[in-house]
Amino acid sequence: MGAPERPEDNPFPRVVDRWEQVIEDMHATAAEYREAGWDVVALHPGDVTVVDPEDVDPDSSYDLRAGLDVVVPGDEYEELRALVEDRTFDEYELLRAVANGVVFAVVALEAAEDDAAVLVPAYYDVADFTPLAEYDRLHTQIRRLGDHPVVTFTHEDPTPFFPED
Repeated sequence: MGAPERPEDNPFPRVVDRWEQVIEDMHATAAEYREAGWDVVALHPGDVTVVDPEDVDPDSSYDLRAGLDVVVPGDEYEELRALVEDRTFDEYELLRAVANGVVFAVVALEAAEDDAAVLVPAYYDVADFTPLAEYDRLHTQIRRLGDHPVVTFTHEDPTPFFPED
């Protein structure tokens, strides 16, 4: 986990131009939820990494699961923790587009009974994500830098994360 061993494997140069649009889409989606009376936390990750448990350092202090590892600023992490406390987030929607072998997405995690949502913008290389197709469920794990608890959302149906051929 972490930076690619070869710089040419880093998808960032292929995403930098589209990332602003993903953030704008997230803010527009957040506004729609808020207009409907929902509580919303819209996150601004500093890093999003595809996690395959087979590649995780067994000595890691985190129990990382297959899916996305998302690092957010401390203030957003605290907002997230407050929003998810005593709520069940059991639905999600993935708004996505694919360009140059990269998926650009906003993951909308919902606690529909409580009118609460967490919005997570992300991008990932299709080739990096393809090995995760073997898992029955995926996870979006959100944390801040340092040794803090990870907030984990489980996606029982991971199909939306995989682009159609």
